[in-house]
Amino acid sequence: MAIEIELKFFLENPEKTIQALNEKAEPIKEDYQKDIYYLPVHRNFIEKKPVSEWLRIREAKNKSSINYKRWHNDKANAISCDEFETSIENIEHLKNILNRLDFKELIIVEKIRKNWKYKNTIISIDKITGLGHFIEIEIEKHEFEKIEKAKKYLYEILGELNLKLGKQDFEGYPYLLLKKKGLI
Repeated sequence: MAIEIELKFFLENPEKTIQALNEKAEPIKEDYQKDIYYLPVHRNFIEKKPVSEWLRIREAKNKSSINYKRWHNDKANAISCDEFETSIENIEHLKNILNRLDFKELIIVEKIRKNWKYKNTIISIDKITGLGHFIEIEIEKHEFEKIEKAKKYLYEILGELNLKLGKQDFEGYPYLLLKKKGLI
């Protein structure tokens, strides 16, 4: 298990942000990702507000994976979660297993993600089909004793990069898409 610590914001001017990141940070890669979110029959993840867990299969060019996240929602505006992820050798077999176990496909999130490295962080610009552009900053190697210290560090990095950001997102792409489609 890993603890994921991240901040995510709506991004109104992705071109300028990409230009600034190309000048100050190390580009890593660009990737297309298709995330399929599932609901188990025995527990409805979207019933609880805020949503505190997700089960996702990610299809990407070089690597497919299954991921379960349990968000730390003890306080409002949580930005950390316990994360369990592993590679998938045969994605179609896994989809068939989940379907036969009555896991229901909830929503698909498609995105083009561009990544950069900067001072122990990974910064991603996501173009989400149906939602627009977002920026996400995440601790690359979690070396902080407390989540609050990591969160403070992420805000310091954003300040150092002097990026113009929109409203912070605490709900996540699957929730935003479900809401937009009137399913929540």
